[in-house]
Amino acid sequence: MGNVAGRRPAVEERLTQPRRLLRQLSDVDTGRLRRLIRSGDLAPCFDAAEDAAAGAGHDEDCPICFYFYPSLNRSKCCGKGICTECFLQLMPSKSSKVVHCPFCKTASYAVEYRGSRTKSEKKLNQQEKQNVSESKKIQSKSQIAGELVQP
Repeated sequence: MGNVAGRRPAVEERLTQPRRLLRQLSDVDTGRLRRLIRSGDLAPCFDAAEDAAAGAGHDEDCPICFYFYPSLNRSKCCGKGICTECFLQLMPSKSSKVVHCPFCKTASYAVEYRGSRTKSEKKLNQQEKQNVSESKKIQSKSQIAGELVQP
């Protein structure tokens, strides 16, 4: 019987191939990409949803392409999410230099796939978004008040 607790579910073949790339990636090793996705080191190339309500379980949005996915890769440096297809487009070609993280600018950008976020991670992310929204409202109100006070 064997221990299956640590095993990840099998990935459908179609989810191991990018379908929405904006530029052709001539130097991508498709065999290696398929192995990374199947081993769980890289998120599958999930079907994207236009909004969170459009796809059941599509509650994580990629900050690069703005599509929603069941789960995303995470930057090793800052933990920000990114879909596999956007990650592939950011990665250097054989002729380019080192890629910096698009979020925190750390050199040698790399990602890891942890699977779907836990409920506590989702709640924390929602709180962060709410704090940013409230901060923007306060900043906007103070700018308006400053404009009214000036002679």
